[in-house]
Amino acid sequence: MTNYEKLLQEQINNPEFAKAYREARLERILNEFLEILKEQICKNEPREVLLKTISSMQRRISSLQASE
Repeated sequence: MTNYEKLLQEQINNPEFAKAYREARLERILNEFLEILKEQICKNEPREVLLKTISSMQRRISSLQASE
């Protein structure tokens, strides 16, 4: 385990840190997915591709919320 991983494990026990960490992680993931979706829209991807991307986002967000 790296020093970073050790520090993260220690800090994650702090409820305030854990909440801020989860929120920041979720924000990063949402921003990443929105950028992907914007790129697909700009490329005029078919509706099915856009819907597949959105479904993937929903599954990922659900799995993150379930792990809290």
